[in-house]
Amino acid sequence: MKPHLLYIAFWYPPSRASGVYRAIATTKEFIDAGWDVTVVSTTTDFFEDEVGSIDASLLAHIPETAAVVRVPFTFGIAPVLNVRSMTRLGANFPTLLGPIRRWSATARSVLPLPEDRSRPPRIMENYVSWIEPAVEAGMQVGERHRIDHILATGNPYSSFEAGRRLGEALGTGFSIDYRDPWTIDVFTGRSDIANRDTTRAERRIIDEAFWCFHVNQAIADAYQEKYPESAEKHQVVYNGYDAESIPGPSQSAKGPYRFGMLGTLNDRWPIAPLFEAWATARAQLPPGSELVLGGHLGYFAHSQELLQTHLPPESEGFRYLGPIAKSDVAAFYSSLDVVIVPVPGGPMVTSGKVFEALALGKPFICIQSAGGGARALADESPLAIGVEPKGESILGALLQAAEMARDLDPEESLRVRSAMARYERHKSLTPMVESITGRRSAGSPT
Repeated sequence: MKPHLLYIAFWYPPSRASGVYRAIATTKEFIDAGWDVTVVSTTTDFFEDEVGSIDASLLAHIPETAAVVRVPFTFGIAPVLNVRSMTRLGANFPTLLGPIRRWSATARSVLPLPEDRSRPPRIMENYVSWIEPAVEAGMQVGERHRIDHILATGNPYSSFEAGRRLGEALGTGFSIDYRDPWTIDVFTGRSDIANRDTTRAERRIIDEAFWCFHVNQAIADAYQEKYPESAEKHQVVYNGYDAESIPGPSQSAKGPYRFGMLGTLNDRWPIAPLFEAWATARAQLPPGSELVLGGHLGYFAHSQELLQTHLPPESEGFRYLGPIAKSDVAAFYSSLDVVIVPVPGGPMVTSGKVFEALALGKPFICIQSAGGGARALADESPLAIGVEPKGESILGALLQAAEMARDLDPEESLRVRSAMARYERHKSLTPMVESITGRRSAGSPT
């Protein structure tokens, strides 16, 4: 009989959240490794009504043999539809306002901890009301089909607690997959941003988990430092890229040049200095050269109007192409001469788009402060240019990248593509599958 994985992934198709691609790939990898997989996610109604945006095309990427159990969830907050009446924070990150509103209404959800069950802790997490129904759904799955291991991916980090409770109730092991740190600020690296109770909750989860997976070494190092007693549990499993998103080999370009970005724009992207540099660079590039952006404007539907105001007009050689379906990503990259990936933050921030850019074998501009996680990856490629998020630095990179596109050696491009193949998603996720497969019996690695 095949082993059975219960995979708790709140953000799952038709959600278009950034973690969805890792979740789909994780499902595929376990199935390919001989597992049955049941996914516990939330409902399409939540993605449509409260997030306000879905990508229905992603449903086709869920493996046919995967079972998906949908567990309802709601923030319980009436959406503000007039984006102009919202603050910038509220328009782009409305989920951050949920805890504030609930705290002011004294309606906090809690996670009981064994140290003092008489005093429920106040947990810094906006999805705790999803834990109990997710656990109930997991128990029902276990009644029908014995579960050999539980893997929970966060955020939301309430999924971790759901996995812990299920592991305890079912007598099976569980592991957790951090896409971003929970109690450590991913942008600054500060490890004191969570209250005491939240840290206690995280510590207990880590103590009881088999494995803790992280998307880069900086996050893994930070967690090993914060919880040294569990250091051997923390492993790095890079996001990587999907092979289907990479077009065929690149050739040199004669101009006009097409520079392009792909991804979900948010107000943390360092795009203001990019647009400043582009305004100057256009005059020094062949006529008709353009800068394009493909993707969504914000994670929530109501943020689009506000973010649209920050984009240059088409008269300045810029075009917003709208969302790019997963099946069209390769064609989008094929149309570019130079790929640009603007990345905020420091060592803990890599960005999944960096792996795609590296795999293309094209000139690639990574806009991030020195020491950033994406910059460290970009340094591996001779076709990448890492620059500070400053107009003057980016201007030089735009002109240098145009020359690189003009003089691109197809053989060098192939060498780069070959070297970066190690980040293909199948290879990136293999350590996770192997670790869980090797320790799926009850117990812990300690």
